[in-house]
Amino acid sequence: MAAVGELYAQGRERISALVVGLGGADVDRPVPTCPGWSVGDVVAHLVGVCTDVLAGNVAGVASEPWTEAQVRARRGRPMTEVVEEWSQAAPQVEALAPSFPGRMGEQWVADLVTHEHDIRTALGRPGARDSEGLAAGLGFLVEMGMASRFSELALPALELRAGDRSWTVGGGAPTGTLDATTFALFRALTGRRSQPQIRAFTWTVAPDPYLPGFQFGPFTTSEADVEE
Repeated sequence: MAAVGELYAQGRERISALVVGLGGADVDRPVPTCPGWSVGDVVAHLVGVCTDVLAGNVAGVASEPWTEAQVRARRGRPMTEVVEEWSQAAPQVEALAPSFPGRMGEQWVADLVTHEHDIRTALGRPGARDSEGLAAGLGFLVEMGMASRFSELALPALELRAGDRSWTVGGGAPTGTLDATTFALFRALTGRRSQPQIRAFTWTVAPDPYLPGFQFGPFTTSEADVEE
């Protein structure tokens, strides 16, 4: 698998190609999986993360005030200008990514890919569901998010299967399995699936005891079904 900086660059290029030629109506199109944000707002957030990292503005990182400031600073600017800002700032951050502490690089890629598919869903432009960035992001979400949540809640161990990969979350031997596509599991772990949708995955055990394990960090299961 490519290094995280390269994975981010690949995702950034996909998003840039999606949005740079959009008309005003599409730029302003609401993003159902990011309530209160438009397509343009999501791009503004992604750009703002890079510029804030370069500026050392990481106090309150990932908090609502931090992200809203990124969006507000770019609202109303032409999309071509915002994408150009990203193309200038992001390569510098991509070069720094190998020095990020712990698994922050994977978290950064997971955020990018999450928002790539938020934008795709809003625009009705699906694609890139088997990207390396999505695979890297899924590993981070399972191993650093879901596994920690299972431990915190002392949930029974569960084997997750997605494509040709598998993980065991929770302590001890697995009491059952969950099978889902890589894309569906990724979206479920970022709050982009409802509890009924998660129940509809392939389970060998009753799913309800495990549903709290899908809620960690900033992510909660969606109140409404998400169709993509």
